[in-house]
Amino acid sequence: MGVEREGKLLLSMGWPIIVSMLVQALYNVVDSVFVSRLSLLDAASLQRLLGDLYVDGIATTIGDKALNALSTVNPLQMLMISVGVGTSVGMNSLMSRRLGERRGEDANRAAGNGLVLLVISAAVFMTIGLTLSHAFMNWQDKDPIVRMFGSEYMTICLSLCIGLFMSCGMERIMTAQGRTLITMMMQLTGAITNIVLDRVFVLGFWFIPAMGVTGAAIATVIGQFASMTMGIIVLLTMKGDIQIKMHNFRLRAQTVREIYRVGVPSILGQAVGTAMYIGMNTILKSLGEYHAETLDPSVNYVDAYKSAFGTYFRLQSIIFMPVFGLNNAAMSILGYNFGARNRKRFMRAYKLLTLYCAGFMLFGTALFEFGAPELMLLFKVSDFTYGITIVAIRTIAWGFVIAAVCIPMNTVFGATDSGLYGTITSLARQLFALLPIAALFAVTTYSITAVWWAFPLAELVSLIISLIFILRLYRQKIKPLDDPVPEF
Repeated sequence: MGVEREGKLLLSMGWPIIVSMLVQALYNVVDSVFVSRLSLLDAASLQRLLGDLYVDGIATTIGDKALNALSTVNPLQMLMISVGVGTSVGMNSLMSRRLGERRGEDANRAAGNGLVLLVISAAVFMTIGLTLSHAFMNWQDKDPIVRMFGSEYMTICLSLCIGLFMSCGMERIMTAQGRTLITMMMQLTGAITNIVLDRVFVLGFWFIPAMGVTGAAIATVIGQFASMTMGIIVLLTMKGDIQIKMHNFRLRAQTVREIYRVGVPSILGQAVGTAMYIGMNTILKSLGEYHAETLDPSVNYVDAYKSAFGTYFRLQSIIFMPVFGLNNAAMSILGYNFGARNRKRFMRAYKLLTLYCAGFMLFGTALFEFGAPELMLLFKVSDFTYGITIVAIRTIAWGFVIAAVCIPMNTVFGATDSGLYGTITSLARQLFALLPIAALFAVTTYSITAVWWAFPLAELVSLIISLIFILRLYRQKIKPLDDPVPEF
């Protein structure tokens, strides 16, 4: 990471993570695709799944309700992932910097302490899943079917989340050493397992009955455990720059502080997405209830709007997850060269990263603008939800290229132990820009299309703030890297 050409290094380290995260994004979409197709089940299967909630004709709207349930639970999943990924980012940044500084034992300690912190985090979310799932769904939606589906999905995914947390940590241990091919294999193992089991458990196969949304949750958890199992095997059997021994699991206050100095801003930056998602669901719910009273009462606008948002959010991961994968690889390269005080390599890697991200996001914008109708054919939803989601996809996609400039800046913030900048940027974009703009458009125009335009406008706010921070960071930390280090 200190000598190979930056462009070649970015691609060689990045492509395995890009592929694995693309497959991971696809299995998120596959979850939604299969649960949206519950309408294809026969009446007896639907009666078994819904119990007393079954009514004649429910098949026409069951797909919208299932997607609404997944959309409602998604903020809690995002919060869980933000803690796992954020803690792992802190590990990654610290391990990369210590390896760059030739401090191998400190890198080992960072890995061991990080894994312990991830286990503790998993225990917290397991408790939430077992105790608060029903209360959360009762707060978020009035529809009894949506509540039932969401409670089942949330309980299973959160109470069995140890696989998610441990696989996040072990993937970052491999990434910090430049072994992104192993990271790819871990994520592919989990994703492919999930995709295959979705078909089996959601709609049923052979002697296994259809389990609906519950089946999607079970498939997700099994996939995470498969990824974790592979990570444990690799960690125990393969030699590398990081070797974890029992004494490395003993928590050290200084190491924990170093991990969370980068990890907490990353957690908060990503956890802001949870607040944003809940806020958007609230806005869409209020607008949907207003339209139900003033427009066609036979249309369930709440299901349609929340399902449209959730479906877009999962589809956009096909574009964003590979970009995040490339940035994950870049985190190690940037962190290593920052620790080695090599400004030229650091800046070349950053500029190439931005160029690659912009190119991919341009492709994503074109795909969503021209291919939205074809993408929506994957889902079995009502005609009204189909049309609303196409408009959402095409409108929000205009912010992709702006995001392509902002995301590499956030990676620089993490790699240089300046994660607070990324947190402030995320807060500004998702809470102080997106939600107020969306709420303003909702109450002044009463137009769902206007609400979708809040997303590109929020990206513009994020760009302005990120540029201010990156210029300040360059003057304070990056430009002095080539200066001689004073001896004491």
